[in-house]
Amino acid sequence: YLNDVRFDLRPNVTASGGGVAYITDSSSEGRNGLIIVDLGTGQSWRHLNNVPQVRPEFQFIPYVWGEVVYQIPGPGLPIVYDTFGADGIALSSDGETLYWSVTGGRYLYSIPTARLLDDSTFSEIMAQASLVSHGQKGLSDGLETDTNGFIYGGNIEQGSIVLFSPANGTFSTFVRDPRIGWTDTMSVATDGYLYFTENQLWRTRNFYPGTDRRVRPFALFRAPLPVNGSKVLLV
Repeated sequence: YLNDVRFDLRPNVTASGGGVAYITDSSSEGRNGLIIVDLGTGQSWRHLNNVPQVRPEFQFIPYVWGEVVYQIPGPGLPIVYDTFGADGIALSSDGETLYWSVTGGRYLYSIPTARLLDDSTFSEIMAQASLVSHGQKGLSDGLETDTNGFIYGGNIEQGSIVLFSPANGTFSTFVRDPRIGWTDTMSVATDGYLYFTENQLWRTRNFYPGTDRRVRPFALFRAPLPVNGSKVLLV
């Protein structure tokens, strides 16, 4: 299940000069991991294949707006815990670090992109040795970056969006609003705003009790970025 993607289109990133794409494999049934694609050659490879940091936590249960959220894996099947692995993904403002989180967990992780771009014999050993855990940020779906280097993620269980500062390793609340629930599809624009959707995913038929409980109309929100932040352009 190929999910979120981030691009680094700088010509010096790969030998082909075509740039690179980083993709999360969020499969709830198969392998989780990070997929790297050389956009100049079309070659792709995987890293961190099924390591614990890309897998959902054991018996993980989200709580959204006071509701306990169980997943329905298919018609007529018993309900299960949250089964989605690596999902949200973001590049640092300099393109040197990749951040990600799993939907079935609350931690933020990162790895140097140099370790992901390497596909040599010992590259997976080196990649796993380079993993960094930054602690619990809350439950998120999508992630995003700005020119300040801040990493943004939805805090689904707290009705907010959190901000991670790599400079001091801390999390803080960026914005909180009673209309915020399952935040996804974050995008920083050149106008200095963070745009995001509220998709009410936990109220769809894919979650217990299996009825569509979403409330219309759906909405797109925006919030001004701190410290004159703007869109990161890795081109």
